[in-house]
Amino acid sequence: MSSDEVIALATDALRGQLLSVLPPGASVIVGVPSPDGQAVSGLFVHLLRIGIDPAVRNAPAPVGEVSYASPALGLQLDYLVGGLGGEALAELGLLDAALQMVLGAPRHDRESVAAVLSQPERLAALSPGTLGLRWVLLDLPLDQVSDVWVASGMRQRAGVFVRGEVSWRAGL
Repeated sequence: MSSDEVIALATDALRGQLLSVLPPGASVIVGVPSPDGQAVSGLFVHLLRIGIDPAVRNAPAPVGEVSYASPALGLQLDYLVGGLGGEALAELGLLDAALQMVLGAPRHDRESVAAVLSQPERLAALSPGTLGLRWVLLDLPLDQVSDVWVASGMRQRAGVFVRGEVSWRAGL
């Protein structure tokens, strides 16, 4: 499995998990909302940064034995989750639901991820292997939060910064 497939799968899983905790009628879109778009009740998920898990990057190479197993893939995916410009207090309620989902989300595996995907064929296309996914709340200093909003060109508002810690190892 390539890293772009893992990134798309994790992003779809975050979208689905957020959607599962929001009230009926709320939507979750992937990407930056259009500045000219109509204000609606919902959230957006925007991938800000892709990094390699330091534990995987710094793992020593096997010595002596030749290993035919696929190397582990460990990614850190940093997302901004924000409102789509609906009524301000309702939007804060949606962000609270997102925050609670992240704080209460245990580690997810292949089966629990499958339940929330909008494109389950992504998971079905994976070769057998081990998938792990965990959501972590990022607590950024206010000046960094402001810099993210300015750099993104979006109207500044409340948001939740979430890191997806994704691991994948193909089976033999």
